[in-house]
Amino acid sequence: MEKEKFIRAFQNAHPLPVEDIEAARALEHSRSSRTSKVAYAGTIDNVITDTRNETRVRIYSPAGRGPFPAILYMHGGGFSLGSPETSDNVCRIISATAKAVLVSVDYGLAPEHKFPFALEECYRVARWMLDNDIPLNIRSDQLAVAGDSAGGNLAVGVCLLARQRKDFQPAYQLLLCPLLDYRTEHADKISKIAEIMLTTKNSRTFRDYYLNELSEVNHPLVSPLLADDFSALPPATIVTAELDPLAAEAIAYGEKLSAAGVAVKHRHYAGLIHDFVLFVGPLKEAAEAAKTVGEDLAERFRSMD
Repeated sequence: MEKEKFIRAFQNAHPLPVEDIEAARALEHSRSSRTSKVAYAGTIDNVITDTRNETRVRIYSPAGRGPFPAILYMHGGGFSLGSPETSDNVCRIISATAKAVLVSVDYGLAPEHKFPFALEECYRVARWMLDNDIPLNIRSDQLAVAGDSAGGNLAVGVCLLARQRKDFQPAYQLLLCPLLDYRTEHADKISKIAEIMLTTKNSRTFRDYYLNELSEVNHPLVSPLLADDFSALPPATIVTAELDPLAAEAIAYGEKLSAAGVAVKHRHYAGLIHDFVLFVGPLKEAAEAAKTVGEDLAERFRSMD
């Protein structure tokens, strides 16, 4: 589908009723489940980890012998919606292209689980991956973190925690239309057309679901753009879209990384909306973007051999 038709289809789509989070989750899951699946030559398994919360994960293992590089992936959905099913096709393409085992986390959602529950849960899954490198058939020295939208926020948070706690060193950060600044009111960074995918009202609702109190917008693990130090973080690929209200903060994060000496690849897509990369079926640019970022990961992993 041409991107202009794709955007018009979104303008005419029934919005998710995020004020009724259970109804919104059911509708989002129904939509994701009906999506045609991209072919994947490896194996896909749904597993319950033996972490503190017995977190559910979906593991994509590419064909071949291994051991493979590894990717920890966090889906988007405003911290309140979504599951590994939401980003299934993107994960298939990234895993196959990067030739890496990808673990997609079904983390606890808000408002039942508020900050920092999801972040700490994802961090524990990263530790679980490294502790189980042999059964997962992965290389413990090649773990990248990735995510889209709110999942991109969690991915950066995992990198910041890893630097602070010194438990492990992520090899790369892949951020797809990430949310990185919850301090700035959504209405101040949105254009009318950008409300197609991510509205001011929804953003406020998601924020209220996720945070314990509004002052947490200033916490660097909520708004990573506010971190004091961007050095010693992993190299990054950052994907932005022209009509995404979150593009400016993602670009600013990339600039801060670059200024701190961190290598950054910024891939910007004109005429597209927030989290467009999820729509790899109807939108050719989405499939191309997913393959491109998978190639970025593959290049990084090869450089570490």
